[in-house]
Amino acid sequence: MNTLSIFLAINHNENRALEAFIIRLFDFNQEANIPSFFTSIQFLIATILLLIITVYKKMSGKKYMGWLGMTLVFSLLMLDEAVSIHEFLIGYLREKNNSSDFFYYVSVIVFGLVILGTTLIYIPFFNHLNRKLLFSMLLSAGIFLMGAIVFETLGENTFDANGQSFGYRLIYTVEETLEMLGLAVFINTLNWYISIKMQKISIVLTV
Repeated sequence: MNTLSIFLAINHNENRALEAFIIRLFDFNQEANIPSFFTSIQFLIATILLLIITVYKKMSGKKYMGWLGMTLVFSLLMLDEAVSIHEFLIGYLREKNNSSDFFYYVSVIVFGLVILGTTLIYIPFFNHLNRKLLFSMLLSAGIFLMGAIVFETLGENTFDANGQSFGYRLIYTVEETLEMLGLAVFINTLNWYISIKMQKISIVLTV
């Protein structure tokens, strides 16, 4: 549907309301539409799975703070994806300071430093993980960050140079696809880990 929306956008007739509706609903570069909702759901599922592991570790008397930290991080990422916090802040700062690039690249640098700092803090946690679990988590993070940092930066440069070109549309399609794929790998990894640690999960709701 994103591919269709790109085709319609390139050949768009402003008098055709249905085309505009499809573009708004499915284009990966739009916010608050079906693809962004899907990604938000992915973050929600990952957060729930991390919370299940955190509770299991705590109830088993094992170290759980690392898992709790990841749960909180994914909760914030889910919130950001759902309401586009960082896009709003970057756009606001650009408009306020009449700068097209400065605050975007500052945000990328800050994001990169946060990731680096978090990785350093989490080294002891990573050292105690199952090797297969660690490899799968790093693989999912690598795929996600390839889209979220590398292709987003490439897309920003392409947009500044050529505007809404076909190349720009191709880049943001790859970017969003990598982010969704990275999250899918991460969710699958957490499912696998839960399956080998907990043979059965019971959820009891009480009033």
